Amino acid sequence: MQFLLHSLFAFALILSSCFTYGQNSSRKKVNKNNGNPLIGTWQLIEFANKDSLGNWIYPFGNYPKGFVTYTKSKIFNINMSSETPMVITEEESKTRPITLDEFLWKYSFGYFGTYAVDFKNSVVTHEVKGGTMPWFVGTDQQRPFILKGDTLIIGDNKTWKRVLIKAD
Repeated sequence: MQFLLHSLFAFALILSSCFTYGQNSSRKKVNKNNGNPLIGTWQLIEFANKDSLGNWIYPFGNYPKGFVTYTKSKIFNINMSSETPMVITEEESKTRPITLDEFLWKYSFGYFGTYAVDFKNSVVTHEVKGGTMPWFVGTDQQRPFILKGDTLIIGDNKTWKRVLIKAD
């Protein structure tokens, strides 16, 4: 009987610690983002565009890879790629013909810089400093967004969308 009481007491103590930790963790998250819910790292789960017939197409496949990170100091970083990477050796990369456009929209792209958010109009502006798209460098790329809990949709959600879930 005493063993059972000790076990119940230990279980209650562990449960109490977990509850307290959960409360403190959520409080830290609220303070950590300084009122900006975009802050953090978001994992790409869908990359889609509508074609001319109105059908969603998935140029990076059904399971694209990638992350978007927004820091509290207004730095962003985007890296996205196909679920199926290009299979090529280092030696082949020196001679294999492929256009930059084909590589970017079939295999992988990334860019980075600083950002500004207009929460009233749900637009994030990526002020591009560098990346794989030379024509983006030095430009402001405005992106409409929808934020619902731990899901972030970048795009108009009518003709193009990048669906991400909070990873960190």
